[in-house]
This record gives sequence, C-alpha cells and structure tokens, in this order.
Amino acid sequence: MAKMVSLDNLLANAAVRRAEATPWLGALIGEATEKFAHVGLPNRRNEAWRYSDLSKALHEATRSESEQGAAPTLAGACVAAFENGVLDESQSTYGAMGARSLRQVLAENASPFASIIGRVNGQPDHPIINLNTALMEEGLVLRVPADVTLATPLHLRFNWRGGEPRSEDGRHLRILVVLEDGARATLFESHDGAPGFATVVTEVRLAAAAKLTHIRLENFTDAARQTAATLGEIGEKALYRGFYFSQGGHFARHEALLKLAGEEAHVGVDAAYMVADRRHCDNTTIIEHASPNTTSNQVFRGVLAGSARGVYQGCVKVAKGAQKTDARQLSRAMLLSHKAEIITKPELEIFADDVKCSHGATAGELDASALFFLRARGIPEAEARAMLVEAFLVEAMDAVESEAMRGLVANCARLWMRRHAGEASHVE
Repeated sequence: MAKMVSLDNLLANAAVRRAEATPWLGALIGEATEKFAHVGLPNRRNEAWRYSDLSKALHEATRSESEQGAAPTLAGACVAAFENGVLDESQSTYGAMGARSLRQVLAENASPFASIIGRVNGQPDHPIINLNTALMEEGLVLRVPADVTLATPLHLRFNWRGGEPRSEDGRHLRILVVLEDGARATLFESHDGAPGFATVVTEVRLAAAAKLTHIRLENFTDAARQTAATLGEIGEKALYRGFYFSQGGHFARHEALLKLAGEEAHVGVDAAYMVADRRHCDNTTIIEHASPNTTSNQVFRGVLAGSARGVYQGCVKVAKGAQKTDARQLSRAMLLSHKAEIITKPELEIFADDVKCSHGATAGELDASALFFLRARGIPEAEARAMLVEAFLVEAMDAVESEAMRGLVANCARLWMRRHAGEASHVE
C-alpha cells in the first residue's frame, strides 16, 4: 500500500465521517469508533485472531500479482457492481428488485433502516466490525416484503483492479439484507482481484419462515488483503443456507457469525477452500443457538498446496434454555504438500442439557490406495490426483442448489487445478 495503515489514520478518518454524518449515523459511528480505539487492528494477542495476524499482514510487502481473470457473470441476476470499492451505477441493475444504495440510506435523517444497520447480531467487541461501522460509505440495502419470493438472485460483484487507490484507511463496505415473514431471496457475492485493504460486512435479518440462500465466491489474486463477516439473525422457522468458496490471498478471512433467534430456525453452511503458494485463508464461524428446537450443520472441506496456510475456527454456542438443539460441525482438509499447514479449532459451549452437538476434524494426504487403483487402470498420475481432489470437494459443491452458481464455483475449482497442477501432481 502506498500509505501505511495506522490506528491514528483510521481514527482520524472516522472522526471526519462522524462530523459529516446525519445525527443517527453520527451516534453509530461514535459508538463504534470508541470501541475500536480501545482494541485497534487485531493481531496474535487477540485470541480469536491468534492464527491470523491482520496487523502484521497489512504492513508486509505483498508478492507480485498473479493473473486476474474476468469477474463471473450470473445470467439473469440483478447486479450491484462495486469497482475498487465504489458502487458503479452504470454497471448495476439492483434497482429492479427494490434495493438501494447504502450512501442514500446513510444520508437520510429519518431512515427506516437506522435501527437495523449495525444492530444485527451485535458484536460490540469485534474490532473489524467496529472499524467497518465507523468507516462504511459504500454498500447496498435490500428489504424483501412479507411472503415475496424474489425471482432472480442479487449478484454483489466486488471487483478490485490494479488501479485501486491505496488509501490509508482502505475500503469498508456494508450490505444489509432484511427478509420479512415468509420472504425468500438468493444472494450471490463474488470477490475478485486484490483489494489493498478492505473490510466487507454483510448483515442478514430473517423474520419468521423466511429463507435466504447465500453464496460467497472469493477468487482473489496473491496480494489481496480482505477480512469479511456475515452477521445473521435467523427467526422462527427461518432458514439460512450458505456456501462459501475461497482461494485465500495474502490475507483472506471470512467470519460467519449467525444467531438462531427463533424456535425451529435452521442454519446450514457448506464450504470449500483451495489454497496454494504462500496464501492465507481463514474460515471462522460462531453459530449461536439462542432458542429451543434449532438446528445447524457445518461442513468445511479444504485443499492446500505449496506453503499455503488454512485456518478453520468453528464454535457452536448453546444458550441456557435452548433445549433440543441439534448442532453438527465437520472440518476435513487434504494436504498436497508437506509445507502446507492447516489449523483447526472446533469449540462447543453448551449451557443446556438436552442437546445433540458434535464436531470432528480430519487432515491427511491423498488416499494412496485410491491413487494406485486409478494408476493401475492407465490414468496418468497428475490426472489421477486431480480426479481425487475433485471427488473430495464435489460433495461440498453439490450443496449449491443453483446449477448456474454451482457451475461458477466448479469453474473456479478447475482453474485452480490447472494453475497448480504441478503442486497437485506430487507431494512435496
């Protein structure tokens, strides 16, 4: 980055934003700034960031850029196109489904969203969410009325090109999605290129019997530095169905912080990550069961090559009184190199006595017997290894119900395999 990220710069910019903001927004910025000032940028001394030192990553020289492909196109979707962190109206069609620019919402003195933005599944001590709240400017707000099903997905397209201004405070984007009773929608996020420093926070509030399908596709280049969070409140009999795919970056972290706030609410999260070279990829989840009779299921699958580092931190919290909770989490990682590293930290915090909770974690190499079986039938070693890697990930990708979206994810996986065929063809 041309200018060094520092706490002083970030706080100074937050003070400017607060002075220029509407009263309700100024109060929100002030509250977030005060909390962020006490903690600063997270580093290894923060337990939740022990394996992902953002402060260090922001001051490291990034590696030379890998080639950036074209941003994905989802046919038939309404698009909100963000170019280098700025909403590009000329490329966007989000207005067709009633979504609004965050800039417009933040400028309203009496916004109907003033009591929601920054309040979904509140994380008062989270440094990045507080930073994002203090500095957010760009983003999108979508409210779906009761019993309405959006016929087309909303594609949030974040594209970072080489011309991105490397400002001292980075870029900080906020998305708010509110689904009223019985509403249904599909949200597709794609992240491409190399943000110099960006935070992206997506707030999701699902009322009773609402359903949201949420797909995140990260296709960063080597120099990318981004930390993102999805905050969710899932109401009675509501359903959040998420799928996350990442290839990491110089620093890439996504947190799913989801609260099952009503009875019979369900959260299902599947994820696949493919990380090579010296990239860093962090998947962190905190699923909070705050009501009885709720269910959650998490399955994360990772493939790591070269000197890549993967982190999976999965925490399930069961509140007192949240009886009949059924929560499951599983992390599986495949290492294609002796230099690759996977850190897995599953956690259960249970304060109810009538629950079913489980977690599991495995890490290993390719199945030698399966590889021998394919080689014995005349399949070249490199192709055989690629087939086994694909088979390992296909179960996770099958969780994507939309054929078009599943195809975009599969295409990223195939491109990764071609790009890193040398690393996948043998164990270093």
